[in-house]
Amino acid sequence: MADGLVDEVVGVIAGVLASRGAVGIEVSIDSGMGNPSAWDSLAFVEIFTTVSERLGLDVSDDDAIHFMTVREIVDFIATNRN
Repeated sequence: MADGLVDEVVGVIAGVLASRGAVGIEVSIDSGMGNPSAWDSLAFVEIFTTVSERLGLDVSDDDAIHFMTVREIVDFIATNRN
């Protein structure tokens, strides 16, 4: 697992959560929906969309299941990135 990709995904998720008012929270490779608590179902949609756009991924709604944890997002990107 590439540390740069992990850092990029963590940064995107932390930015999304901060934009929703969750300032000063920690996001790590082990974070996921509900941990931190600001990562709720509404944040999930924004995270899914933002990660897809920023990393240039064409992600279907069916692939959204892979966006429940940072680790799953990183693994999905590593497998599906061109």
